[in-house]
Amino acid sequence: MSALDEQQREVAGILFSLAEAEGFALAGGAALLALEVIHRPTKDIDAFREARPGSRLGTVFDATDALVKALEQQGWVVTVHRRHETFARLHVAGPLGGVEVDLAVDSPRLFPIETVDGLPVLSGKDLAARKILAILDRAEGRDFTDLRALEARYSKSECVQWALALDPGLTRKAIGQAFGHLDRLLDSELPTAEPETTRAFFSVWQGELLSA
Repeated sequence: MSALDEQQREVAGILFSLAEAEGFALAGGAALLALEVIHRPTKDIDAFREARPGSRLGTVFDATDALVKALEQQGWVVTVHRRHETFARLHVAGPLGGVEVDLAVDSPRLFPIETVDGLPVLSGKDLAARKILAILDRAEGRDFTDLRALEARYSKSECVQWALALDPGLTRKAIGQAFGHLDRLLDSELPTAEPETTRAFFSVWQGELLSA
């Protein structure tokens, strides 16, 4: 049983029941919860579809329209905040609160999609690679704590290897330098009860990457 809450499972179930959701899989924090890699709460549902230029599968338009219609037919109140060719953000309000839904087109995955409670979920290996890229891009507190949780399941070298495969222009040195962004964050921005341990972990990993 995944760690997604009842409302998240319901919204995700509606999404993945749609023919228009072909090719999508859970990503981000929702995927990490489904795989029971993390236990921090999130109200987001992130779904990923591989980029396929020139195909309807290379956009989120069809899935967004179909999801809004299906949710509203079942009594949910849906607000579309952003809607572009490769990204859409919806706020879905129900009796138990709200869920943010992001639909996105992204770079091709490296590993087969997994299935958890009938839901397609991006592989933990893919999630590890994308967490490293997230640290290079936005470096939020949850990116560091999530990556540390993923490293407990895989090795440091594997996580780096997969990130390099996902972005061939990336280097180990660039990853190590990006880990230094953790110094810009306050302890309160890290969703962990042990911020000092997290900082020490990435300091060691950064040193390993920069000295390689």
